[in-house]
Amino acid sequence: MKRLLLCLIFLQMLSSCWTSKTVDYVYHPIVEKAKETSIYTNQVNWKEVNQKFLQLTDGKESIDEMKEGLQYLVNSLGDKHAQFRSPKDHTLIVSYTGSISNENKLERDVNYVNNVINNPSAKFSYRLLEDDIAYLNVVGIGPGDVKEQSDFIRKGILELKAKKANKWILDLRFNGGGNMEPMISGLAPLIGEGLIGGALNNKNEVSRVYKIEKGQFENYGRIACEMDESPIIAQSEKVVVLLSRYTISSGELLAVSFKGRANTRFIGEETAGYTTGNGYDIINDEIVMIISQDIFMDRNQKAYKKNVDVDDTIPFVPYLEMDKDLQIQAAKNWLIR
Repeated sequence: MKRLLLCLIFLQMLSSCWTSKTVDYVYHPIVEKAKETSIYTNQVNWKEVNQKFLQLTDGKESIDEMKEGLQYLVNSLGDKHAQFRSPKDHTLIVSYTGSISNENKLERDVNYVNNVINNPSAKFSYRLLEDDIAYLNVVGIGPGDVKEQSDFIRKGILELKAKKANKWILDLRFNGGGNMEPMISGLAPLIGEGLIGGALNNKNEVSRVYKIEKGQFENYGRIACEMDESPIIAQSEKVVVLLSRYTISSGELLAVSFKGRANTRFIGEETAGYTTGNGYDIINDEIVMIISQDIFMDRNQKAYKKNVDVDDTIPFVPYLEMDKDLQIQAAKNWLIR
């Protein structure tokens, strides 16, 4: 009886050991990284994705050979912001090609995007309008010296403030994204001090924080570039933020940094809906995985899962002169009342 009992215990131990081994599931390192960090991780059947990815990349070594598997992985995430690039020269390997849900139901004109929104010659511009209203047109900003780009924007604000501007129109309708650091650093006095936003990860935890302290933009604890506090802009000064279907990515993040600011109104259209922060995970010396790892949040920790909304909806009509632009006119009316 004693011997039988020992045998049963031994068999139970073997069974337990075998069961624990079958529970363990080995993912491809790239799939594992995506599973750990993707904001959409709970929407993906990872075992199915892993199995297909292994089939598509089995025995493949070169980047060209792996493209099919990488493309499949990106599309499986349902992540329209996702892509793989080369860490050497940042050339694109694959990007999301699946269906894109149009959250705001507004179509984006591809020709307008390519020729106007993504025009590399477009620059930040500003002017003083009537009734002490300042107009700032902040377009997308590409690679370059962050300090130089930030100073360019700040110089405009300083000039307008010297001309007694005390009401502000911030036009983000043509902002196609890019580097958000000079945008926020340059506009810091207008945005205001303290916590201005950040991001939430796939566990709904704060994964990044953005602050402005004494005129300095702190990107997750790191000062983007050295700036001073001038000019001092009171939070009682009114700001209108103009948005359109063409406001995208870091342009949307800039808009979110104004959410929760006192005396601020959003006019125009809901944005394009690329309100996620991308990671930059170097897989090896040939592949970087850039996928959505968190969702933009404002200073009140409200998440923007679809796009950035507006208070007053007015359709955006391209190529209009300022005096015929209904969004500009609505902004002026709100500022002077």
